[in-house]
Amino acid sequence: MIPAAHGPPQPSVWSQLAVYVVLAAIVLFRYSRPMKMSVARLFITPVVFLGLTVVSIWASEQMNPAPAWAIVAAIVIGVVFGVPLGIGMSAHRIVRRTEKRHIMYVEPSWITAVIWIGAFILRAVIRLLLPQGVMATVVGDGLVLFGISAILASYFVLYRKFRALDETSAPAT
Repeated sequence: MIPAAHGPPQPSVWSQLAVYVVLAAIVLFRYSRPMKMSVARLFITPVVFLGLTVVSIWASEQMNPAPAWAIVAAIVIGVVFGVPLGIGMSAHRIVRRTEKRHIMYVEPSWITAVIWIGAFILRAVIRLLLPQGVMATVVGDGLVLFGISAILASYFVLYRKFRALDETSAPAT
């Protein structure tokens, strides 16, 4: 067998591990400190992530085309599992107002960091267990949608908490 006939060469396990260690360090650092976040960022970040998701799915389909029903199934499964994860990631987080009208503080969350690191580990395990091809493409699409739907749901929960602060501080008439 010719190795090139089995698709593009895959990165080594060590280089993948290095990427995951760096991502885990970034996630732990980011979620171990309070974040100052604007309402605009809550809307801009998901749009950027959604654009990257569409490009990622399109690119993976160019390399290993999959049937449309399989892609739709992967997307639906990714969203079904990602939304509850996103809600869980932000449901316990504390949101506080700042002195500026559209800026909030979001308290640190070790649970969120653990969930994200667990998602990266799960993705790595699935990628190692599945051979390259259509199935890997479909599972990859589902994982991408899993991640973006978790982010969107998480940011939606943070936005609702911030808006609830406006409702509780509004004067009664």
